[in-house]
Amino acid sequence: MHLKLKRGICVLMAAFMVLSKPCDNILAQNDIDVDKKCSITIDVPDSWDDLKSTGFEAKLYKVASIDKSGSFKAIDDFNKLDEGLSDLSDKTTAEAWADMAASAVEIVQKDEITASDSVEIQNGTGTSKELETGLYLVYVDTVSSKTYGYDFTPYLVSAPNNEFISSGSGSDAWVYDNIEVDLKPSQHELTGDLEIHKTLASYNTKLGNPIFVFDVEAVDSTGEVVFSDAASIEFTSGGINSVVIKGIPAGADVTVTEVYAGGSYEVTSSDTVKTKIIAGEKADVNFTNDYSNRLIYGTGVVNHFEYDGTGWKWVEVE
Repeated sequence: MHLKLKRGICVLMAAFMVLSKPCDNILAQNDIDVDKKCSITIDVPDSWDDLKSTGFEAKLYKVASIDKSGSFKAIDDFNKLDEGLSDLSDKTTAEAWADMAASAVEIVQKDEITASDSVEIQNGTGTSKELETGLYLVYVDTVSSKTYGYDFTPYLVSAPNNEFISSGSGSDAWVYDNIEVDLKPSQHELTGDLEIHKTLASYNTKLGNPIFVFDVEAVDSTGEVVFSDAASIEFTSGGINSVVIKGIPAGADVTVTEVYAGGSYEVTSSDTVKTKIIAGEKADVNFTNDYSNRLIYGTGVVNHFEYDGTGWKWVEVE
C-alpha cells in the first residue's frame, strides 16, 4: 500500500495536531533523502508546569516507510492500517486521524510491539535521534506526578517534515533534524487516603462509649485549603481503633487535630499531627488517650464539610 505524502501530509503530521490550511496543490520541490537520519523533539506545552517537572517516557513506533517521492508504505507489524492509509487525502478529518492513531495503539498493545525508540522527557523536553525516515506513532502511557495524573492523545508524525506543506507557509525544504511536536495531555486529580489511629490506654465502663473527634484540614503548596472535614472514633473498650478518610487531594499537607477527647479522657500524645498525602497511598497518624480519673459524662459532636464547587459547606451527619 502506498500513500502520496504531497497532498496528505498536512493532516498526517499528527492526528489532533489540526492544521487550519488545506493541502491542495502544495508540493515539495525536493526529493526526500530516504537514507538520511532524522530526529524528533517531543515537548510538553508551556502551560503544563506540573507535568514539566515530572520525568516520564515517550515511545516512538515506526508504522510506515517513505520513499523519495513522498509515498508511504505500511510496515509489516502495522498492515492492519492499510485500509485507513489508502483512504487518506487532504479531506481526511481529524477524527479519522485520531481513529488511525488509536488503531495503531491497539496493535502495539495487542501484539506487544517493541518501540522503535524510547525518549526520556526531562524538564518538559526530550529528543529521539538517528531515526529512519518514515511515519511514526508517538505514544505516552499514563503519567503521575505527586498531585495529578496525565493521559496523552496518541498521534502520527512524519519524518522528515515540511513546514510549507504542514502549515501553508515558510520553507518547502524537508526538515530532518529537530522535528518539533507538542504533547497533548489531559489532567485529572489524584487522591490518597488518611487513617487516624487512636490508642485508648484505659477505659471506664461507667462512662459509656467515649467518642473522640478530630479536625482534618489539607492545604496545597500555595496554602489554599483543598480539603476540610471532621472524623470521629468511638470505643466500646480500651485498645486501638481507627477511622479512614478517603479522597484527599494528593500532594496536600494535612493537619489532624484532636478537638474532643471524650470528656473524662485526656490526650497523652501530641494533640496535633501533620502528614502528607501521596497519590494512591494511605497516610497514617497516631494519637493516644488515657482515662483522666474525672467522671465527666458527654459525647462527641461531628461536623462534616463538603465542597460544592464554590466553597466548603457544613453537612449534618446523621
